[in-house]
Amino acid sequence: MPTPPHLADLALTTARPEDFDATYDVALRAFQEEAPDEAREFDRKVLAGERLFGFTTGGRWVSTFGAFARSVTVPGGAALPAAAVTVVTVLASFRRRGLLTAMMREHLQDSARRGEPLSVLWASESGIYGRFGYGQAAPRARLSGRTRSLAFRPDVDLGDGSVDEIEREEFLAVAPAINNALIPARPGSLDRPEKFWPMAVYDLSFARDGATSLRYVVHYDRNGTVDGYTTYRVKDDGDITGPAGEVRIGEVKALNPAAYAALWRYLLDLDLVRTFRCGNAPLDAPLRHLAADPRAIHTEVLDGIYLRVVDVPAALRARSYATEVDLVIEVTDPILEHNNGRFALRAGEDGATVRRARRRPDLSLGIRELGAVYLGGPRLAELHAAGLVVEHRPGAVAAASTAFGGGVAPHCSDNF
Repeated sequence: MPTPPHLADLALTTARPEDFDATYDVALRAFQEEAPDEAREFDRKVLAGERLFGFTTGGRWVSTFGAFARSVTVPGGAALPAAAVTVVTVLASFRRRGLLTAMMREHLQDSARRGEPLSVLWASESGIYGRFGYGQAAPRARLSGRTRSLAFRPDVDLGDGSVDEIEREEFLAVAPAINNALIPARPGSLDRPEKFWPMAVYDLSFARDGATSLRYVVHYDRNGTVDGYTTYRVKDDGDITGPAGEVRIGEVKALNPAAYAALWRYLLDLDLVRTFRCGNAPLDAPLRHLAADPRAIHTEVLDGIYLRVVDVPAALRARSYATEVDLVIEVTDPILEHNNGRFALRAGEDGATVRRARRRPDLSLGIRELGAVYLGGPRLAELHAAGLVVEHRPGAVAAASTAFGGGVAPHCSDNF
């Protein structure tokens, strides 16, 4: 019999390669999931060589915490090193014992030592990570509707190229170049080395929910060069009136508006399909402006990635600002002591400088709020209106809100 949880001697332990199956079983149990062997082997390859640790007792794993070394695009196009957090679990019988807090502290301190100014994650439960300083930084849109109702405006340019479906290997030979070209323009984007492309086109049979295998589509310009791509699968359905399938759309990425519009038109005009759903689109997705009837698109705003600033000066220096700004910002961080204090931020056309300051702050906020506004998504003025940011000098919130804002909505299309 295992030691009862209240008597267990718990130790924070770094996982070795031979510990993978034990940690994987803990993660499945904590997420209330089951997975076939093909999923286990897929995840083994993805997690190989990455950071993974957790608590053990008597050789038994009872919690897990992992992180990938990635980079995140910040406003201005710079790629900032970041820890992409994954497989955060605690067995139900070991909850309320401080394990998650201890693992989070270990992760953030380790990330600081590694020189990663940011930490990002997707939250299985949205109420968990705010207390550790993660702000909801890049909301996403879920788009859906009836395909036959979604005609485009007559002035939409579909270009003079063409759209075609290709095989997976052909797709993986051309899609990365397009994705890489778009990454600097979209705050919140993660780099996607070759190792992570299988995650972007995840297509194990057990996870298809009764739909087809993933299909791969590209757009060719008039010269035959690929300038856009998308992926989709179809869930078959029907009733007495005929076919009623649903097209489930992955990411739609294109180097120009005509390619983007043509890819969407292809998806919406598929035979035997009557509805569409795209679960992870940016809030400023152009599709909503192409529709002749905007009400034909149902838009739900959901939480996307959560961001945690690990190194305040490095993070503030790395991004650009929409206007010139000269402010002293007071930050409170209950976990990382080096982030506490007042920081003089001065930014303009030549970049940003950040230094410690002694003078009275213009505004004060917590590390969670700084993470929320860092990518230019939620406006700092919104958080001030909610009572989460304190203004000490009149006009400081308005100035900071404008400066931190951006012209492109932050978005992350990578799951991890």
